[in-house]
Amino acid sequence: MSFKTNIVSGLLFLIAILGGCASSTPPVQDLRTAKMALLNAQEAEDRTEAKSYYESAQKYLEKAQKKMQEKSYDEARFFAQKATADARVAKIKASNAILQQKVDALDLELKKLKHEFVTIDDKKGE
Repeated sequence: MSFKTNIVSGLLFLIAILGGCASSTPPVQDLRTAKMALLNAQEAEDRTEAKSYYESAQKYLEKAQKKMQEKSYDEARFFAQKATADARVAKIKASNAILQQKVDALDLELKKLKHEFVTIDDKKGE
């Protein structure tokens, strides 16, 4: 091998090593974000509409923590991000279900008031 080939090979090897290190940093912030998203979505645990997403987020967080212990940081980051996404979907679905219940209750109350108004109006006309 020539001197230039050795230098180029050495530089490529060094770049590969440094590149691998740079992309394999522990995803501590990703795990924190996933944990916080799960805490924020706890109301979803009891909501039928959101339960599957909440449970999925829990499983992804467990996988992320396991991969973190194994020092498989890229996989840990991937699972932490999946956990965050599913927890956020669970939170949104749970919030939407709660809001829909409130809308339905208000709609029922409005119908009752309309009925009372019609009844009062009919009595005035008699």
